[in-house]
Amino acid sequence: MSFITWILKKFVVPIPKIDAFEEYLFIGPHPDDIEVGAGATVSRLVEMGKKVTYLVATDGCYGSQTANYDKADLIKTRQEEALEAAKVMGVEKVHFLPFSDCGIYDQKEITQAIAKKIIEIKPQAVFAPDPNLQTECHIDHLNVGRASANAYHLASNAPFAKEFANDTNATPSLLAFYYTDSPNTYFKTGGKHVKKQKEALQKFTSQMVFNEKHNGDGDFIMLYNHFRSIRFGIKTLKGRADGFRCLGNTHTHCCAEKI
Repeated sequence: MSFITWILKKFVVPIPKIDAFEEYLFIGPHPDDIEVGAGATVSRLVEMGKKVTYLVATDGCYGSQTANYDKADLIKTRQEEALEAAKVMGVEKVHFLPFSDCGIYDQKEITQAIAKKIIEIKPQAVFAPDPNLQTECHIDHLNVGRASANAYHLASNAPFAKEFANDTNATPSLLAFYYTDSPNTYFKTGGKHVKKQKEALQKFTSQMVFNEKHNGDGDFIMLYNHFRSIRFGIKTLKGRADGFRCLGNTHTHCCAEKI
């Protein structure tokens, strides 16, 4: 980090603190992405008494290991799993958008739909996958990340909110990206919250396997999450931590420096 960037972050346009708010919206491309990408953070925020709401953008209808399956049944199953996982976390409200898995939707439509939900929910902080992650290849992660970033701005626009949602505009103050390769903020979680993350992920039995030998795909996901939480914790002297690319409103519009 350059000295100029440090000055910007600390004094000129500081990054809002993650736990400075009361109402949070976590947006996931599919059922299970929020838990994978930010589950430990959700657990800690809920423990702190914060209000957390989920928005799942696609139906996950192609999340099957075989071509011989019933799409409608899988959609229902994945939504039920998402609701059960949310209960584990203490999250009371989960919203589902009707868009298909695998990018079979119009980008403008999903952007407007997410914006309408932000206007309806009116969170102070919005979390979404990083659309600029260099290694990401899943179209829904990229599309939903970009749509969420664009929707963050649209939802703050009073004329848009009136015309497209018949409501007053939202006024979020923090846009935070998970699944990021460029974290600029680290949020302390701790072992018990990583454990809660695993408990939530174990509800997604249609998508991942946990077993006694610890060699299921769910076990490997949690091994990676353990590694990241320890690495971020060592780097920041926070014990265990999640890393996010956090932006305040000034950073998201006409700010040329990399924050």
